[in-house]
Amino acid sequence: MDGSQPPGFNSGPAEPAAEAGLRLRLVERFLQFKSWPASRKTALLTGPVLGAHLLGSAIAHLGYDASANIDLPGLDRFLALWSAAVAAFFVISGAMVLLRREGRWLPYAWVGVYSLFIAAMLHLFGTMSTPHMLWYPAVIMLWAIYFDERVGTFSAVYLFVLIVALSVLEVSGRLPYAPLLIDRTVDAHRNAGWFAAHVLVAVVLLSLSFALQWLALSVRGVQERRLREANALLDQRTSLIRRYVPAQIADDILAGRQVGDGPHERRPLSVFFSDLQGFTEIAERLDPEDLSQVINEYFTEMTAIAKCHGGTVDELSGDAILILFGAPRFTSERDQALRAARMAMQMQSAVRTLNARWFAAGIDVVFRVRMGINTGMVTVGHFGSKDRMKYTALGTHVNLAARLQAGCVPGEVLVSHATRHWIHDVIECRPMGEVQFKGVSRPVRTYQLVGEVAA
Repeated sequence: MDGSQPPGFNSGPAEPAAEAGLRLRLVERFLQFKSWPASRKTALLTGPVLGAHLLGSAIAHLGYDASANIDLPGLDRFLALWSAAVAAFFVISGAMVLLRREGRWLPYAWVGVYSLFIAAMLHLFGTMSTPHMLWYPAVIMLWAIYFDERVGTFSAVYLFVLIVALSVLEVSGRLPYAPLLIDRTVDAHRNAGWFAAHVLVAVVLLSLSFALQWLALSVRGVQERRLREANALLDQRTSLIRRYVPAQIADDILAGRQVGDGPHERRPLSVFFSDLQGFTEIAERLDPEDLSQVINEYFTEMTAIAKCHGGTVDELSGDAILILFGAPRFTSERDQALRAARMAMQMQSAVRTLNARWFAAGIDVVFRVRMGINTGMVTVGHFGSKDRMKYTALGTHVNLAARLQAGCVPGEVLVSHATRHWIHDVIECRPMGEVQFKGVSRPVRTYQLVGEVAA
């Protein structure tokens, strides 16, 4: 099988990109609308409905004016009262929007009042003899989709009870049948057989339409719940990925950007290395619980500071930390060196604070951290096998950062001449002489960070 479609198979014409984009935008707008407060949605609905009622009242007056079978003044009074009720809800909901009130009760009140007018209209024209019965399923579908399933259920039950009650009262003669009609030939419809025949058809058709409607709404509800669960699971896994992968690389992976098989890059970076002095002795002296506490608090504080300064925490190995500035997001050599230096000084200050906190908690430990920073051209990218990759930097300047850390006085920060070149006008750097590091061909000028240069 080559994955091609079998002969005669037709998947149908592809949806045009413009049409698909329009549909997506409409769906996104509707999803935004669904999260609106109830008062705002009610105001948005009652505004156009009010306009439709005013226009419809004028059309109804002109349309029935030539008919001798309608009590036109009575119809005008009813339609005017109905429009006034809609206008009142428009004003109330608009005021609640201005007051920033949710108004969860407002859709139910609106449905309750509007349903009374629908039922009254059906009664005025003859409940089981008027095509206005089409209002019944139409408005309930509108309310269910526009607001939510609970409002739709309330409106369906409420309006159904109203119509059944009206029908019973009309059949029993307790209410006049179609009082707006002057021609009383409609009275022949007011009998049990007429109602039974029409009620049966109406109930079957309306029940079927409502069942399909509720099924569609229920499917949407299940899909939304599953989507929320999937998003929650994705957030959980995203958080877990970020704990093991540099945040910027995690962003690329989650965004679907190609990683792992792209070309390696040569670019200038500022590379930071740190290591705890005598960590092996500290680990042997502390209880496992205390050791776990202090090392986790130490890494938590250091990585938080690195994130604050825009560094990529590339590796936490034992008690050592490797942080890159300029990968995967390059800015400028000066900016990267300054951020690395300021981060290192803040880290040393944070270590002193941690030591004081642990001492106060009864943990007899003093962390003294060596830190080194070097700036230079390195190779960055994803290295490893096809099954397991790691984003890191390789090259002489990475090794030199590690050597600077190893040669640093515990509790201080040692930087190379290249790093000092970019930061010396902002951060004071004390010359520490030339040092011949193992694996480096020539002596390296080193500098110790002192602090920000006074303005």
